[in-house]
Amino acid sequence: MAEPENPYLDREQTRAKHFILKRYLQALAFKVLDFSDIAYIDGFSGPWQSEMPDYSDTSFMIAINVLKDAQRRIEETRGHRRTIRCYFSETDRTAFAQLQAAVAPHHDPARRFEIRTFHGPFEDAIGDIRGFIGQAMPLVFIDPTGWTGYPFDKIAPLFDRRKCEVVINFMYSFVSRFIEHPDEKIIASLDPILGGPGWKDRLDPSLPKGLAVEKLFRETLRQVGSFAHVVSTCIDQSTEDRPHFFLAYGTKDPAGLKAFRQIEWDGLRDHARNRAAAKDRKREEKTGTADLFADHAADVSEASIEELVARQRVLAKARLLELLSPTGSLPFERLLGVLLEEFMIRETDLKDICVEMEKAGQLEKTWGSGNRKPDTGTVIRLQGA
Repeated sequence: MAEPENPYLDREQTRAKHFILKRYLQALAFKVLDFSDIAYIDGFSGPWQSEMPDYSDTSFMIAINVLKDAQRRIEETRGHRRTIRCYFSETDRTAFAQLQAAVAPHHDPARRFEIRTFHGPFEDAIGDIRGFIGQAMPLVFIDPTGWTGYPFDKIAPLFDRRKCEVVINFMYSFVSRFIEHPDEKIIASLDPILGGPGWKDRLDPSLPKGLAVEKLFRETLRQVGSFAHVVSTCIDQSTEDRPHFFLAYGTKDPAGLKAFRQIEWDGLRDHARNRAAAKDRKREEKTGTADLFADHAADVSEASIEELVARQRVLAKARLLELLSPTGSLPFERLLGVLLEEFMIRETDLKDICVEMEKAGQLEKTWGSGNRKPDTGTVIRLQGA
């Protein structure tokens, strides 16, 4: 297989998914390996539509490369080598054979890097996975081609521990086409990830049906896994301005939420540039002429993400006042957990919001003088409270 110049050509959504997965794994690994071993579980490993001969454009190989690099760097800087375990599950026989051959050279128990593969439905592997994880901190990545194969009641035991992280690709473009389907079997097939039968009655009536289902999915995930925070990132289609999928992220640690919101920002900006290029490529193919302003279009696309966050900041300001009104003050870290979950903002955005509101006379300056900003340990207080 010849190596393509751009393995994600016409797969910009996959590139965005892999961008976020890679950055998040990097951030997670360097923090967790200081105090714990790591177990990475990939429930639907593939490979599917890989363009690279070494499978470097697949989730399983991205994870292996990132985790091996983090393990090596931690050993060099901290002097200890933590154990990393990777569990890859795949049902398709051909894909599984490719997966098995690709990951086998990386299985190195002597160097504390262990890999186990499973051929069959992901939900049937849960008992084996729990034994394989041991005392390691698990990161579970679920990237199905549809919405079946990971019933929450079956996979819930993976989340039954004090520290755990999960990323699930909620296939919005598929689900949204079938939520009004007359076939009761299709409607029932969504029961396992939406809290059981009768899920339509639990949808938020203030939202469009597709977004209401996605919200219920997150709420169900939070309950099943006892996660402190569950958020999602919308990844739009390459050349159409509508969602393709949502990456739902669940964590039991506020630090994970902070890291994910920053990576989300970086990932969406990168995806905006790639979508602009894809749209321009599609237009060129249709018209046969190049766009002299293609670079400007990419800049505009990135700016649209900044505008989205700016609107979210406005909403977060109003919510911050609402949260403070009962008592007059709350710890910054408490506000951080609530506002980063409810709005697509980063920790740095919330710090700037507090500074802006202090200058506007809405908050007291409780975080010191000069150019300092609030941080962990700061109490945010309403002016005059």
